[in-house]
Amino acid sequence: MVHDIAGVAAVQVKLLRGAGHEVDQVALPAFGASWRWPVKAFALPFRFAAYMPAVMRLRRGRYDILHIHFLSQGVVGVLSGRPFVAQAHGSDLHLNLTRSVYRPVTRTVLDKARAVFYVTPNLPAFLKGYEKKLVYLPNPLDVPQSARSAAAPAQVRTVVIFMRLHPVKGVDRIFPAVERLRELVEVTAIESGPLAAEYLARYGRWVKFIEPVPHSNIWEVLAAFDVVIGQMRQGVLGLMEIEAMAAGRPVIAAVDSALYPDDPPPVVAASGPDEIVAAVLKLRDDPGELARLARLGREWVERNHGFAHHLELLESTYKTAIASP
Repeated sequence: MVHDIAGVAAVQVKLLRGAGHEVDQVALPAFGASWRWPVKAFALPFRFAAYMPAVMRLRRGRYDILHIHFLSQGVVGVLSGRPFVAQAHGSDLHLNLTRSVYRPVTRTVLDKARAVFYVTPNLPAFLKGYEKKLVYLPNPLDVPQSARSAAAPAQVRTVVIFMRLHPVKGVDRIFPAVERLRELVEVTAIESGPLAAEYLARYGRWVKFIEPVPHSNIWEVLAAFDVVIGQMRQGVLGLMEIEAMAAGRPVIAAVDSALYPDDPPPVVAASGPDEIVAAVLKLRDDPGELARLARLGREWVERNHGFAHHLELLESTYKTAIASP
C-alpha cells in the first residue's frame, strides 16, 4: 500500500491484515506538495527524485500487487516495474488533467495500471477510454464508537463549513451566505486550503476560523457542531461529508441524485447562498428532522462505506489484476 490520502490507505491496510493478507505500507515524501502554483511545478523534479528510495524498495519487495493512492504518485508503480492498481481521489483527475505538468504523468499511470479505483461517482467522466479498468470503491470509514453513539443534535446553534477552502469545493457558493447565517447561528470554517488567508481576511467578521487537526481527531471536531455545510460544486459527497454523516451530523450539500440512482444520500440539498440559509432555517425549526437525518445518515454510511463491502472489492480486484497480463 503506497501513499495515503485522509487515512484511507491506513484503514485498507487494517482490513487486509485482518483478513490474513501480508501488507506493507510505504509512505512517499511530501516535499513541495503544499506549495501553490506555479512554484509547486518547480518542486516536481525534486519530488520524483525523492521517490527513488521507495521505488527501489518496491522493486526489491516480493509483492503480488501494489496499491497506490493518488494518480500522480502512481509514477512509483511505473518506475518499479511491479504490477499495480491506482486509486483516484478527485483532484488527481479533475485538476491534474488540466495541468500540462501533471497530465502526461497521469495518463501514463492510467495506461500502466491494471485497475483504477475511483472513490466518488462523478470521476468516471474524467476517465474516458479507461472504462474496462474502473472499479467504484467508496472510501471505507473507521468510525470510533464514541462517534457512532454520539447523540444527534437537538437544536441548531453551531454550523461548520467542513472542507478545505479551495475553488473546487464551491466555497464561492457558500461564503456569500455567512453574514446572514451569523444572525441565526455560530459559523465556523477550517483554516485550510489555498483560499484560507483570503477568506479569513474577507469573512473573519462573521466566521470563526479554526486550524486543521490531525485526521484522527476529526471526530472531536464534528462533535462540537450541530450541522455541517459540505461542498457545492462536484455533485458528490467527499470524505469529509461522509464522516459528518457517520458522526450523526446532518449535512447540507449540493448532490447530483443521478449519480446515486440506487441509494441517494440523505442530505439537505442546497447549491447556493439563499438555499443554504433556507436549509439552516428549516433544520433550526424542526428538531425531528435533525434527528431523522442523523439516523438516516449513519445508516447510509454503513451500507455504502462499511468494511465488509470494501474488503470484498479490494480482494476481488487484486485477484483479477494479478491474473491479468
